[in-house]
Amino acid sequence: MPMSTEELDLMRDPFEELGHLRKLAKADPTKRFDMLYRLVCHPEVLAVAAERVRQNTGGRTAGIDGQTRKQINAELLTHLAEDLTQHRYGPQAVRRVYIPKGKTGRRALGIPAIRDRIVQAAVAQVLETIYEPIFRNCSYGFRPNRNPMQALRQVAQAYRAGVTWVIEGDLVKCFDSIPHGVILNCLRKRIKDERFIDLIRLMLKAGVMEEGSLMPTYSGTPQGGLASPILSNIVLHEFDCWLEDHWKANPSALTRKQQYARTTTEYARHKRNLVRWRAQLAGRIPMGRQTPEGLQAKIKQTLVARAHIPSVHPRRMISFCRYADDYLVVLCQYSKAEAQHLKEAMAQWLGEHLGLTQHPDKTHITHWTKRFRFLGYDLRGQRNRNGTRWLRLSIPPEKERELKAKVKWLCSLTHIPELDLFTSVNALLRGWTHYFRYANNAPKRFGYLTGVVYWLTAHYLGRKHRRSIKRVMRMRYGIDPKSKRRALYTINDTGKRVFIWNKPPPWQSLLNPTVQAKDVQPLPMTSWSKGHSYEQREEALHRAAYRCEQCGATSVPLVVHHPNRLAKASKRKQGQANVMASGQEQRVKVLCQECHKRHHPGGWNGTSKKSETVLS
Repeated sequence: MPMSTEELDLMRDPFEELGHLRKLAKADPTKRFDMLYRLVCHPEVLAVAAERVRQNTGGRTAGIDGQTRKQINAELLTHLAEDLTQHRYGPQAVRRVYIPKGKTGRRALGIPAIRDRIVQAAVAQVLETIYEPIFRNCSYGFRPNRNPMQALRQVAQAYRAGVTWVIEGDLVKCFDSIPHGVILNCLRKRIKDERFIDLIRLMLKAGVMEEGSLMPTYSGTPQGGLASPILSNIVLHEFDCWLEDHWKANPSALTRKQQYARTTTEYARHKRNLVRWRAQLAGRIPMGRQTPEGLQAKIKQTLVARAHIPSVHPRRMISFCRYADDYLVVLCQYSKAEAQHLKEAMAQWLGEHLGLTQHPDKTHITHWTKRFRFLGYDLRGQRNRNGTRWLRLSIPPEKERELKAKVKWLCSLTHIPELDLFTSVNALLRGWTHYFRYANNAPKRFGYLTGVVYWLTAHYLGRKHRRSIKRVMRMRYGIDPKSKRRALYTINDTGKRVFIWNKPPPWQSLLNPTVQAKDVQPLPMTSWSKGHSYEQREEALHRAAYRCEQCGATSVPLVVHHPNRLAKASKRKQGQANVMASGQEQRVKVLCQECHKRHHPGGWNGTSKKSETVLS
């Protein structure tokens, strides 16, 4: 039987085809693409999407199917590819959960089934190929190779142009309130494959399962889905285009001639005099009646006078940047009335064209000298002595209090193994300080945090070993070879010292073009709370020499087997301390997965059990 054209196309390398689509999208921003559904069905694309789901920390949470990333295997991907190809695939409802938002609010998250997550990751990969080349540079959220520091850098550059007013913008439940019709219409501007559009429509209308009740969804794309960020960016891309095309926001950089024309007359006169006088001192031009002492005095006086004169005239412009549904409009040389007019125009356009609403309590018009919050930083305008305006970043006090509370809570739990605590605190402090290293008050606050972490850790060691701080200092205080500073340490199973965080990263200017902060929330290790101690795992691996203790196999995935779990006890004790003690008291074994099957009645089918930890 002869193969169809589509089957022949599927035999090609799908990633080579995705690269070709990216080139076409970049060359023609108005081109509409067809035959995208077959890329989602391709087994290799689904395999890459499955790996993306495995690497996502959310893959440990199950949807309504009860499956996590541990259940992803070749058989599941084969059946999924067949269902997609034969048009038998139908997404399941997402499981609704809530996480804290702020001090009193809650944020709703939708957790899809594991099969749906893989399909969403494949759809997101195709959409990123088509839309990334045409997204505007003012969009920074949920995009590859972009981070919050780049958005703040754009704001800082706009302040130097002569800021007068700032519009802080936020949208009311952006992810939950985007009409499905708006999403599909935006997609149809670039995509003419109706099978691909219909697949996304099924994902959007899959429904929500909350407390056992199935509720239909008529709008929004649930937060938690892997395709939700790219879909929201596609919709809000229309907003970016409207501001840049209609309001001429983010104008192109000035040419050298235009930049020279902005130079103030008095500053240019001082600059010319300094060049001439320095050339006379160097002997490149005749000195005339001038004396070296007189020229040096003139240069000194002119430098003092020039320091109080702005070098360029302010530039009238609008700078706009957006990070997901939070956006900032910096108005340079605009009045407050003009800022109010722009704010109302944005609210009207968002409602008419995208069906979105500006948040009435979070959208403000702020004077450039007032403090406001954006992307976790406190921003406030400052003025130099020559009148030039610049942006000052500072660490919010509540962010610092939250960090200290987390470290204090960890150090108050003396049942945590030392290596687990040191690893958790180090990860927490490294991630937090690397994100806030661009704040102007970072060196001072980081120095204070170094002392806080030291004393909290010292009290933890004192309580754990029932010894005074003085004895702890004698036993666990030494010089860290990496930072060359004295700090507390613990010793792992190989005898190596693991030091507590003691050297914060140096301050870095936000205007440095190589900003490298990632929008990743630092997560301390909490596996100890379920009886899976990192310290115990390292000891077991070292004792077994990274071999299966049953058959001696190497270079295979290994599992830590707990023979007698707390869940099997007749009188189960509650609390993290009892669970941790149950795991620590056992003689665990390092096994390969084949040997692990024989340690469980009924065999081991790869399903998730709370008593095992897979080591890769």
